[in-house]
Amino acid sequence: MSYGIRREFYNSKLWKEVKNNIWIKQHLLCNRCGKPVYVDGISEWIPKDKRRTGIVHHKIYLNNTNIYDDNITINEDNLEGLCKECHELEHH
Repeated sequence: MSYGIRREFYNSKLWKEVKNNIWIKQHLLCNRCGKPVYVDGISEWIPKDKRRTGIVHHKIYLNNTNIYDDNITINEDNLEGLCKECHELEHH
């Protein structure tokens, strides 16, 4: 998928709102391991030594065909908040 298209999507106001909603619904916890994650602007209260980087993962991976499909990109049923470590396990 073109880097420019992805960057445009992930920098959009809509994506940032949807992403934050996922984290709020998950109480700032990784959906797989249950550890707290750091989300800029939401989770400053989590002690630095307990923070993990959080990533909202698309269960159906984004590609050039579905990047403009709201049922894939912003559908909360297709999204889950993961810590960086769990996200890497998903993709590798």
